[in-house]
Amino acid sequence: MRGKRLWGFDTEQRRILLEATTHLPRLRAVIERAKPDPSLDGLLVLKANVNELDEMYDLVSALMDATRDRARLGRLDDLLASLCTSIDGF
Repeated sequence: MRGKRLWGFDTEQRRILLEATTHLPRLRAVIERAKPDPSLDGLLVLKANVNELDEMYDLVSALMDATRDRARLGRLDDLLASLCTSIDGF
């Protein structure tokens, strides 16, 4: 499980992550590295190591535990699914 993995998310998901990392500068810096990929219809793509992705997974899980908003839960659930795929290297 060495090396970098690719992880993609949309601009709304990025907004949620940036909001959640206001007081977590190290994780915020990871999110800010994401760049738009024109071939993926506006999806933001991030190259990160497995440890960074694991920390993001923990953050997103905590965000899910803290909300009851169905739309937000849906976005966060999508983030968790994409993180699992990226962490596993598929």
